[in-house]
Amino acid sequence: MAIQMHKGKVSKVVQNRDVRQHRKEGWTFKPSKESPKTTKKTAVVKPRATLKVEPEILKTTIEDLPSPEDFFNTNPKQED
Repeated sequence: MAIQMHKGKVSKVVQNRDVRQHRKEGWTFKPSKESPKTTKKTAVVKPRATLKVEPEILKTTIEDLPSPEDFFNTNPKQED
């Protein structure tokens, strides 16, 4: 059995066994009133905002590290 199929303004008579393949290719059973859109969408790439961060410099003071002598010379306070 033959079926008439449409793609845009073009029509074609297709055998029943070929209908499924034509449907995958974009053919329909009803004629379209608009022309098919064949334009490609171009993606507009927007630059991403980057954060400009400067490293924070912490001011540190050099403290005298405890030496072994500091541990031996400690006298605990005695309470009277």
